[in-house]
Amino acid sequence: MIRPGAPERRYAILAEGWFARNHAKTAHGLIRYGQDEVACVMDSALAGKHISDVLPDLGRDAPIVGTLDEALTFSPTSILVGLAPPGGRLPEEWMETLKAAADVGIEIVSGLHQRLGPEFPGKPVWDVRDPPGDIPLFSGEGFGVGPRVALTVGTDSAIGKMTATLEIERAAREAGLSPEFVPTGQTGVIIAGWGVCVDAVVSDFVAGAAEQLVLEAAKPSPDLILVEGQGSLGHPAYSGVTLGLMHGSCPDCLILCSADPAEEVFRGVPRPSPARVARLYEEVAALIKPAPVVAVSLNTRGMEEREAQNLIAAVTDETGLPAADPFRGSAKPILEAILQAPKRSVIGP
Repeated sequence: MIRPGAPERRYAILAEGWFARNHAKTAHGLIRYGQDEVACVMDSALAGKHISDVLPDLGRDAPIVGTLDEALTFSPTSILVGLAPPGGRLPEEWMETLKAAADVGIEIVSGLHQRLGPEFPGKPVWDVRDPPGDIPLFSGEGFGVGPRVALTVGTDSAIGKMTATLEIERAAREAGLSPEFVPTGQTGVIIAGWGVCVDAVVSDFVAGAAEQLVLEAAKPSPDLILVEGQGSLGHPAYSGVTLGLMHGSCPDCLILCSADPAEEVFRGVPRPSPARVARLYEEVAALIKPAPVVAVSLNTRGMEEREAQNLIAAVTDETGLPAADPFRGSAKPILEAILQAPKRSVIGP
C-alpha cells in the first residue's frame, strides 16, 4: 500500500521463544518506534515479566503473557507476527494461535514472505509484503520533489538502516523540524502504517515504487524526507533492490550505515572499508543524480563503550565525515550533515 489512511491498531505481538533475541526485529521496531499501542507480547518463556524487564532500551512497556487467552484480556485489535522464524515459515503451533485469534475477529498482521491471507480465507489479514498492483515505471517526476531527500545505504544488509533512518527522524522532530519517514521494508511499513515493501515488487518497478513513495511523502510539504534503505550494493542477494531505491528515490544525499569492518559480509569476505563503499555509492548515484555520502551511521551493538567510541573516531578519520551510533548516542551529527547538504536538481554526472 502507499498511504490509504491506516486504522489505529492495538497490538498483541507474537514472538514465542524469541522476544529477547535479535531475530525479533519486527517486534522490537514496532515497540521502539511505532505509533500504535502495544497491548502485550506473547512469549511463554518470559510470561509474567514486562518489556522493561527484558529490553529496557526499547523505551516502552507492556506485559508479557504466555497464551492467546491471556493476550485477549488486554483487548488487542491485531496480532503481529513479531519475527521471521528460522526456515522462513511459521511453526504449526504459531499457525494454530493465529487461527484461533482470527476466529474471534482479531486482525493478523504479518510481514513474512509467506502470505497468511490464503491460510485464513475470509478472516482479517494484513500481509504487509503484498505490494499495490498499480505501481508505475520510474518517470523522473521524483527529480522535482521540493524537500531535501536523504537515503540510508549500507556496507551490508541487516546493518541498521531502518534504525538509523528512524533515529534521524526522531532527532529532526526534536529539533523542531517536520520530517517524513519513507518506509520500504516490512518493519518500517508496520511502524509507519503505510509504505511499500520494495523487495516484493517486480524488479522493473522497484525504482517506480521508490519514486511514488517519495512523491507521497512530499505531499504534506515536510522539511525533510528520510528514505529507509534496503540491502547493499555489496551483497549479491539484495543489491538489486538497493540500486532500484537509489535511482527511484532521487536522493540529494546518502547516509552510509556500517559496522565493524572486520566482520564477515558474505561467505567469509570481510566488509570493505566505509571510505571505499562511500565512493562506490557516490559513483553509482551519479549515473542518475549526484548524491554525496554526508555522514556515517555506525552499528556498535555488542561493543563496550570505549571500543564503540574508538570505532566511531576511526571511521571519522578515515572518511572525513561525521560518524555516530544514533542508537547508542545521538543522531544529531548525522542530521546536521544532512541539513548542510545542497539540494540537488542536476541529473546525470
